[in-house]
Amino acid sequence: YQRRVRVITKVLSMARDPNYLHRMTTLFAINVLAEVCPPDVIAKFMVPVISNLAADAVPNVRFNVAKTMALIVPSLDSHTIEFQIKPCLTKLHEDEDMDVKYFADEALVLCH
Repeated sequence: YQRRVRVITKVLSMARDPNYLHRMTTLFAINVLAEVCPPDVIAKFMVPVISNLAADAVPNVRFNVAKTMALIVPSLDSHTIEFQIKPCLTKLHEDEDMDVKYFADEALVLCH
């Protein structure tokens, strides 16, 4: 159990790295970790990190936020989707970058 916690903590800490590739790696790792983590761990620890990355200056990070949200939506409870995921995706839907908008729209469809 402690090893899992260390891995998750290390992955989530990379979300604050100045190098955008490390922030992207955080999202890719969350995609994999979400397959084996219980929904409460995803909601409590991963969703806040993903949501913070939605405001990233790099469009590739933002559209990967939308892709990650699309991937985790089936694992989340309706409250988390309604009050954390949907507002974030709605904001991404208004992004100036067309790819960010596209992937936000794709993820929003899964929220209904």
